[in-house]
Amino acid sequence: MTIVSTARSGGGLADFGVFANEKVYTVFMDMRESGEEHVPAWTLQYAAVSSAGGPKGEVVAPSPVIRPRPQLPAPLLHKYPHTVIVISARLDTAGYLEDISVKQTPDAKLVPAILAALSNWYFRPAEVDGQPVAIKILLGIPLL
Repeated sequence: MTIVSTARSGGGLADFGVFANEKVYTVFMDMRESGEEHVPAWTLQYAAVSSAGGPKGEVVAPSPVIRPRPQLPAPLLHKYPHTVIVISARLDTAGYLEDISVKQTPDAKLVPAILAALSNWYFRPAEVDGQPVAIKILLGIPLL
């Protein structure tokens, strides 16, 4: 399911000033590695990077191909249950994350593991009319 909204009308995450007047899409990424795992979905909000005239068609969601999960310290996971870390980044047309930054975290000690994992992610890029497009994203990572 894809939710289409604007920065102000909401999607899956709060407005962190990443999106302006563009059409914002929200999808939920299944992060299970097996069908029996109980891992919450991650929230991915995205919009095409502004260019002259902007994209003419709908932006098809990117899809993570290589997605190692962060190795977060167990004591911190237990200290902050049911909170969400929010990451901002740009996904280029080749499928790699750039300009990764943390928008929300309950503890700065969680950040290094998350940045290390995300630096190794690879996506099937977002597309408009069958062509890869760069997008800006917000990624919501729920803690168990």
